[in-house]
Amino acid sequence: MKDKAYVTPELIKWARLTSKLSIEEVAKKLGVKSEKIELWEKGEDAPTINQAEKLSKHYRRPLAVFYLPEPPEDFQTLRDFRKEQDKREYSTALTFMIREIQNKQNWLSNFLEDEGEERLPFIGKYYVASEAKEIAQDILDVLNVRKDYFTKISANENILNYWIKKIEDQRIFVSLTSNIHSHLTISRDEVRGFAISDSYAPFIYVNSDDTKNGQLFTLIHELAHLWVDSSGISAFDSLVFRDEYDKFSPIEKLCNEVAAEILMPKDKITRIVSDVSVGINTIEITAKYFRVSPYAVAVRLLNLNKIPTQNFQRIQRTLKKKYEEFLELEETKPKPTGGPNYYALQIRKNSRLFTEYVYSFYKGGRISGFDASSLLDIKISNFNKLAEKLYV
Repeated sequence: MKDKAYVTPELIKWARLTSKLSIEEVAKKLGVKSEKIELWEKGEDAPTINQAEKLSKHYRRPLAVFYLPEPPEDFQTLRDFRKEQDKREYSTALTFMIREIQNKQNWLSNFLEDEGEERLPFIGKYYVASEAKEIAQDILDVLNVRKDYFTKISANENILNYWIKKIEDQRIFVSLTSNIHSHLTISRDEVRGFAISDSYAPFIYVNSDDTKNGQLFTLIHELAHLWVDSSGISAFDSLVFRDEYDKFSPIEKLCNEVAAEILMPKDKITRIVSDVSVGINTIEITAKYFRVSPYAVAVRLLNLNKIPTQNFQRIQRTLKKKYEEFLELEETKPKPTGGPNYYALQIRKNSRLFTEYVYSFYKGGRISGFDASSLLDIKISNFNKLAEKLYV
């Protein structure tokens, strides 16, 4: 007879419910009947030790939690800045992603504070009533990015990677992924990104399911959230048509304006289009110059009253048609074999900077291999393979 794990029934039920999983889903994952899960949660039976370990993995909770007399105080739910019609209960994937990042942040923030690290001075430096242009300039100054950076970067350089490097250089951690694992993904329709503010270890999450241009705008938008010390989830179009602005909170409007000012500075973009009739060619040339999408340029000019609504709508239709043609062309291309390296993906998911911190702490004997493995979700026996991708 296999050894039983005499867990607290209320705790395994709580763990399932907070993971947004049904009894039927859990039963399928464990290869048992639904009635068996119900018996465990009622305390009329107990899982085996092996089954309890599987529950721990699927619920993304430490096994020790199942033995507590009552549920622990969970992390605070992030504020939801999505439009009212888009707000819905978080999916299991999004729930797990938020929990993972909060766990990483809580651990690292406490560690850095105990080590005597200084608080980051730019967290909460501004308020929702502050001017977007002032916040944008301060972000550029802190990150040591020149306002004309887009003319200094090689056309072959990955613009998203450029910004992530600048951001992580200031001890801001960026997680870029859409996967909890291969069978549990986060759709961009649910969330494009979120920010979790903290004076020692602020985190930004960007959904890689989005387009590259969309990811970049989300990244800078969430960065602005940290400057006003506002944690929360965003899920709207990166640059929205101005008639929809009333549907968003003041914080979202501000962070959108900050991102637009950083990526397409008002003085620069208005100078470029000041003496020309704005058509699709001008839009595409300007987009290439700023390294953003043509649609982003069109909306920026609309919001700056540089093109009339009727002209914008015509441009919008043209861009939509071009994008649909692009997608059709992409469908005809042969699918690439293989895929990105597993360890490279884990580094992006965990944040390269966070991975470097944890790996260096482990190699320096400041944390155990068990802790390092748990924090990075990589077996300690594979750390050499991780290091090969981390230091390239």
